[in-house]
Amino acid sequence: METSNNYNTNVLDLPDEMLLAIFYKLNMVDVLYSLVDVNKRFNRLTLDPFYVHTLDLTVKSSLLQRTSPLDNQEIDTICKKILPRIHHHIHKLTVPSCSIECIVNIDYLQLKSLSLVNFEQQKLLGHLTGETTVSGLLTNQITHLKVDILFDKNQSNIFLLILSLGKHLTELTFYHQFSSEHLRSPTFDLSSSPISSTLTKLIINVTRLDDCLYLLDGSLESLTALIIDIKII
Repeated sequence: METSNNYNTNVLDLPDEMLLAIFYKLNMVDVLYSLVDVNKRFNRLTLDPFYVHTLDLTVKSSLLQRTSPLDNQEIDTICKKILPRIHHHIHKLTVPSCSIECIVNIDYLQLKSLSLVNFEQQKLLGHLTGETTVSGLLTNQITHLKVDILFDKNQSNIFLLILSLGKHLTELTFYHQFSSEHLRSPTFDLSSSPISSTLTKLIINVTRLDDCLYLLDGSLESLTALIIDIKII
């Protein structure tokens, strides 16, 4: 008796709902880079407003789930061919330092949440000062901001700059990496530059317990939630 086994199922035979479920399990950068412009169906699914509503341009390693940079070809493709087609649908954007050029000269009219990952202080300062896309977004529309910065001197200057620029900012996560040489004195002293902030929630890591007193000196008058990770108690 002869039997025939036909298990030659093509991925395109799957319904849209199943394909989208698979896409959500994968890294978004890989999906966009690999599937956009492959065919009309993949374009419809990968460029759908509900799928690109939250865009994460970081790449996680499979074992440690640490952020790793995109290669130049991926950055070029994302910036030039994909973002111009979806920027008006993005509400939440995560950008690593190596991909910051992706958000320059593009209008993100719906963007409310921005995460800046693995930034050196001077590079971040450059994007927060002057008439830059990042400073414009922070001044005019960002309500939720997450900053992951490599520590340098005068760390509090960036913190104060963010608070002064963030006219609509209600939630801020401010993480910075510091070395032992920066543990001798408080990092954040808000008394030198009085501010009036709309901030209601702050998540931050600090070097010493004294920083808590500076953050609670009354300058952040709208603050209702404060989460602090203290290096030395």
